[in-house]
Amino acid sequence: MAQLQKGRNFIAVIGDEDSVTGLLLAGTGHINEDQQKNYFVVDARTETSAIEKTFDEYTSRKDIAIVLINQHV
Repeated sequence: MAQLQKGRNFIAVIGDEDSVTGLLLAGTGHINEDQQKNYFVVDARTETSAIEKTFDEYTSRKDIAIVLINQHV
């Protein structure tokens, strides 16, 4: 399975539950061998520092080409 994904790029999503769920249902969800997800659900209780940390992680990963951030975030 890892060979099939080698060299592929993914979309990362930072957004509200409905947006993330919709994109996961569309097939964008991925968890790599290090158990890193390419999605992060944000709600009213999510700390800004957690959002910033996730953004930094996504933009530093080599397998993520696009980071989609929901306007509610």
